[in-house]
Amino acid sequence: MSQETKQSAVSEEQEKNEFAELLDKQFDSSNEKKVGDVVEGIISEIRKDENRVMVYIEGEKRESPISIGEILDIKGDLLYQKGDTIKVVIVGFTKNGTYRISHSKYRESEAVKKYIETNGVDNLIGQTINGYIRRVSPKGYTILYKDMPFFLPHKCAFLVNRDGRKLDQTKKVRATIVSVHPEKNLIVVSRKKYIKDEIRKRKEMVDEILKQEVVQAKIIKVLKEKLIVSIDKQIEGYISNDEVSHKGKIHNLYRLFKPGEVVDAKAIGYDEKDRILKLSIKALTVDPWIEIQEQVEVGDIIEVTVSHVLKYGAFVDVGNGAEGFLHVSEISWDKRIESPQKYLKQGDVLEVEVIEIDPEQKRLRVSRKRLLPKPFEVFKQKYKKGDIITGKVVDIADFGAFIQVTDQIKGLLRNRDYDWDRNSTCKDHLKKGDEVEVKITIIDDENEKVWLSRKALLETPTQQFAKTHKVGNIVKGTIRDIKDFGVFVTIDNNVDALIRKEDIPSKQFEELKQGDEVEAVIVHLDPKRDKVRLSITRLEKKRERELLKSINAKNSDKNTLGDILKDKINL
Repeated sequence: MSQETKQSAVSEEQEKNEFAELLDKQFDSSNEKKVGDVVEGIISEIRKDENRVMVYIEGEKRESPISIGEILDIKGDLLYQKGDTIKVVIVGFTKNGTYRISHSKYRESEAVKKYIETNGVDNLIGQTINGYIRRVSPKGYTILYKDMPFFLPHKCAFLVNRDGRKLDQTKKVRATIVSVHPEKNLIVVSRKKYIKDEIRKRKEMVDEILKQEVVQAKIIKVLKEKLIVSIDKQIEGYISNDEVSHKGKIHNLYRLFKPGEVVDAKAIGYDEKDRILKLSIKALTVDPWIEIQEQVEVGDIIEVTVSHVLKYGAFVDVGNGAEGFLHVSEISWDKRIESPQKYLKQGDVLEVEVIEIDPEQKRLRVSRKRLLPKPFEVFKQKYKKGDIITGKVVDIADFGAFIQVTDQIKGLLRNRDYDWDRNSTCKDHLKKGDEVEVKITIIDDENEKVWLSRKALLETPTQQFAKTHKVGNIVKGTIRDIKDFGVFVTIDNNVDALIRKEDIPSKQFEELKQGDEVEAVIVHLDPKRDKVRLSITRLEKKRERELLKSINAKNSDKNTLGDILKDKINL
């Protein structure tokens, strides 16, 4: 026998001795009839209006009253009539010397007597009762169980309110039978011992459960962050949401579990303060991250199943109990994925590339788009610089418009590439959704950008100009810009022409300024290369020749040089 067991036995023996002393004091009286004695009396009067019955006991000068309720059956009918003999228990004495008696206590005492005789003293010791508080006295409580009274001393009660005024008498109290007194029809119980025994039993059960590899836990309640369970209907426990799976915290326990369901788990600890067992479901399975760490590397291509789709990506089942994450940016090359649900659904089986592994944080990131053809490469295989395509306007900015030319490729149509009119802008002529035919002018491999032009499909101002003009024609224009090598002149509806410095008289060149109107002759016209060149000097020479020609024509009838000179002199 252990020291603890010996001390417990000594303590129980002391309690029994104290109970005996308490009972001796309770029933000690110098009167002929003592408290606790059973006597016979005769019902002398039943006063229904006063709710009491008067009982005459032989040898007494006065009658003693009892409550009328003590002689009523369950239906409320009288069990006795006036003149009947009735047995009562003396429970005390009044100031005038009469007895305080009780018939119900007699009946309870008889029930206790029969209960003791039927079960035996030794068999009753250690049994547990679960009854209601019936009465409270200075010495303890009367607990009613199976219509029998059991005595619970204050020192063994572990009840908060000793006076009993605020005790909830509808609540049951569990206690252990610690002593039986047949001679007094008394059974003494101890709630203190019951609690000690329960704590000991619970500790033994918990120790045993902690040793087991697997226990079956019945789910009582499903909460947001844990499952409340019971083991063998006696030990309560919980499984937190981070002990359900190696995937990490489970935020949808309501979807996975229901009250009444039985799950296999392993006990991993016990909270002494709250007296609750901590269990784990994942402790029964091998950590899949060990396998991932050993067998999977960044860059590996693996097959996964979509388990849950969110607005910012999707969780994927790797297949061994672990979960990976496919971010929305890694689903497709499309840079504007507003809803991953358009691309993925629960149950989809995908091939993905592993892009990050962090076993300590239990994080596995994968990419689907890296296994898909890159849209820019597909575009380059299908299109080249100079190709003409039709696209849809998807966005308009101050500097131009973005044109969707394929499902995932957009090109930029700048304002200056929209029309040959320098004052035209995309915003002036286009709106979202418009279709527009454009020419690919630049494919930027490094930056993966495409530049487009609409005006490249239109006749240039020079081409239109060439339809009505030719070399040698005289035109007027406005100086747009002055350079060291010459001036740029705008002529006839946005046509740019160059007058080189050597084609301008030196004195005149120094006096020219922006905005001046000049007249010159076309000396070069190349519509294909969009080039027009003018000359003021040649215009002057041309006019001199024309003047000379005119003079020659006027004087064509003169035969000699002398005649001509003579005419000039006469002028």
